[in-house]
Amino acid sequence: MSTPGVTLATDLLFGPHFMCTISIRQLCTSIENSRLERSARVISLMRFEQLGGFRHEFLVLKIGMMLDDGEAVWLRLDRGPKLENSTPKSSVSRFTPCDSATIASTEAELLRGLRLEMKAEVVFPVDGPTAGDLRTLLNILSQESPEYRLWGENCKWFCSVVQESLTHFYSGELRSGTLSHRDLGKKSRKRISDRLMSVIARGR
Repeated sequence: MSTPGVTLATDLLFGPHFMCTISIRQLCTSIENSRLERSARVISLMRFEQLGGFRHEFLVLKIGMMLDDGEAVWLRLDRGPKLENSTPKSSVSRFTPCDSATIASTEAELLRGLRLEMKAEVVFPVDGPTAGDLRTLLNILSQESPEYRLWGENCKWFCSVVQESLTHFYSGELRSGTLSHRDLGKKSRKRISDRLMSVIARGR
């Protein structure tokens, strides 16, 4: 799972403990090339803020098999600037984004040793977003936001757009917290929303 081109195999849901990190682009390709695209769904989403320093935000999604909610994997989604690109592209602090997905067999493995505050929790109905729907959203987001901006399309924007899109378009129930940072990256946010709405409309 840690090398390019590896697939997110369905049998990982039934395997031993594991954890690995890949790019979101690899995640999208892996979902597309596996049975998970239509046979797995997003059960819940949590938004966390890491305490101290910049107070980085990230998402944790529970992905389960439609026919057996007892089997699931946990997915952490992050956005940050690429570490090797320490100099911004311009005076407005634009970087190449590093969008990553960490996959684990338990929530505890993803969060172990971190000082966190849970900022929001969303749960989805049985006909909520599939893994394929998540892939579509993440692909659109990557295409419409090719840069990390310190004061715009940063980790907070990323979490906000994913949470808002899944909640709004797939009947998510906000169990705690709020939708956040909706004033960040308004133009790209609207482009993503419009494209996702178009994809959903064509599928109906």
